[in-house]
Amino acid sequence: MSEAAVKTKKPSKVNARLIGDLAPYLGLVLVVIVFGFLTNWNLVSGTNLQAMSSNVITTAMCTIGAVFVFGAGYFDMAIGGSLCFAAVLGAMATISSGSLFIGAIAILAVSLVLACIKATLASFVNVPFFIFTIILGSIFSAIVLVIMGNETTLLLKNAAKPIPEFSFGQMSTISIICLVIFFIICVILFQFTPIGPKAKNMGGNVFAAKQSGISKTKTTFTVFIIGAIGIALAAFLLMIRTRTIGNTTGGSLGNDVMVALVLGGMPLSGGPRSKISAGLVGAVTITVLNSGLTMMGLSTGEVQIIRGIVFIIVVLVSSLSYRGKLLPR
Repeated sequence: MSEAAVKTKKPSKVNARLIGDLAPYLGLVLVVIVFGFLTNWNLVSGTNLQAMSSNVITTAMCTIGAVFVFGAGYFDMAIGGSLCFAAVLGAMATISSGSLFIGAIAILAVSLVLACIKATLASFVNVPFFIFTIILGSIFSAIVLVIMGNETTLLLKNAAKPIPEFSFGQMSTISIICLVIFFIICVILFQFTPIGPKAKNMGGNVFAAKQSGISKTKTTFTVFIIGAIGIALAAFLLMIRTRTIGNTTGGSLGNDVMVALVLGGMPLSGGPRSKISAGLVGAVTITVLNSGLTMMGLSTGEVQIIRGIVFIIVVLVSSLSYRGKLLPR
């Protein structure tokens, strides 16, 4: 091949990569413009922006942590169930003790225990992991129903001692600080420590990762623990913001996380194209999408149909660029 031919091909590859990197951000802008127009720009009204900011932070916490899990090749469909389980037990601990600190510890402890269960199954049982998480999600939901009995909601106002209430401004400050700190820590772990490369290598090809000396068990437990911390933060912030936890808390979160990762520009199969920014950009995009569809007066079923169509289209389009480059696993 002549030097001229090589030179003509390089710009196209660079341009294709640049377009791929910018696509999630362009998609976010497009979603905002489209739904802003369809809702007479009520989408970006002050009241709605306040509501969306809370949802963005909750979803982003889980999605940023999920980048590690999905990046390592583990398709976790029990994220919503894990958050519900942790939030319910945390709310019970808070109400019985009258202490937010004890509630926070309970939420973190439950999240870590559930993460260790998932990591154990992923490491030592030779069955497709997503099958386990489908079952685990149902088990977590069933246990929550049994624990709550005839109750459907837990109210912090019924705590043994008065639980501090936070204004919208205070709650926003707390949430933003938690999100920024968690995001920075995850960026550092993913980009500047061995955890990120190991997770991406496992997601790309687990057999090649083993041959290169990467411990599957150690890496698996590490990524699930990081994901559990994100779930715990989301559950705690949700509890102190709404002051109400029920047996349906986080019901759609699992699907939101998956759609958010795809909309953020990350393949659900994980691997080298995994990136922390996908968690944040995707969380904002899926929140705007959900809010826009709801403001248009669509029913819950119609919203789910449109979300599913968007998810399929984005997956198909993105798979055209990376599916052929994946090694067999």
